[in-house]
Amino acid sequence: MRRLRSAIFLGVLLALSALIGCGKSGPPVVSVSGTVNLDGKPLTVGFLYFKTVETGALERFDITDGEFKGNAQVGTRRVEIYANRPKTVEIDGANVEVTENFIHPSFNTESKLNAEVKLEAPNRFQFDVQKK
Repeated sequence: MRRLRSAIFLGVLLALSALIGCGKSGPPVVSVSGTVNLDGKPLTVGFLYFKTVETGALERFDITDGEFKGNAQVGTRRVEIYANRPKTVEIDGANVEVTENFIHPSFNTESKLNAEVKLEAPNRFQFDVQKK
């Protein structure tokens, strides 16, 4: 009797595993690349996000010497660009170093930038941003 219960339990477990693995897959993922210029010059160091607002899908790309590359889901993606620098602030009489984003909010938290990532396209993008 004990073996029968173990066999039934194992069968149910295998069936559940198979069902979980058969879920809907997300949009295809493709290679993307591009450039980011800050006030007309390549952004030395920073990062950007490709976001799908409806689903919350998010990819982060590091920017080095004005270039980024990686993989992103196909579709219309909101683009947010950030670059941080150290800043000293006074808190309770002590100087504390924090990071400050110096890219204007219209290119990150208030961004209207979009990238149309396509299944069969070069998917190379150029973004020009300004400081705060």
